[in-house]
Amino acid sequence: MIAVALDFETANRHRHSACQVALIRAEDGRVTRTLRTLLDPGGDFEALQVALHGIGPVAVQGAPRLADLWPELAALLRDADRVIAHNAAFDRGVLEKTLAAQGVDPPELPWECTVQRARRLLPHLPDHRLPTVCQALGVTLARHHDAESDAQATLRLAFALDAIQAAPALACTAPTRVLRRAA
Repeated sequence: MIAVALDFETANRHRHSACQVALIRAEDGRVTRTLRTLLDPGGDFEALQVALHGIGPVAVQGAPRLADLWPELAALLRDADRVIAHNAAFDRGVLEKTLAAQGVDPPELPWECTVQRARRLLPHLPDHRLPTVCQALGVTLARHHDAESDAQATLRLAFALDAIQAAPALACTAPTRVLRRAA
């Protein structure tokens, strides 16, 4: 089983403005390859996104465009049984719109969304943002809004959600509150 976790950061609110990407490839549950790089988004940065991820125009000077890296990224995605993202609609949109804007036909991929799986399997959580789900499942998230850190956490979340799905009694359970009697 080949799983590839994928995460993008964008320079602005437009999906075709990828400024960082990370892919983590795992074969039979073992990480075999990691790729993380800054990207030239070919457009302006907005203050909100820069405040989230800390990547600005100076950081991406001389960075490749996504289309320039596409052969290497495509090799990492080749034969993937699952392409996993937390909020896959966003990451899929960034991949497809950035490639299309740079003249590359977007690929068909077997997308899987850990947000959707967490909503179904862990409905008791207050929200299903990456930090919340990671905390609930004991998954380390070192630097939220860093593509590599988010992709690593997303891969571990997918495996944790696989375990929950395999043992349905673990799903849909609210946290237990223990009351102690005074002695």
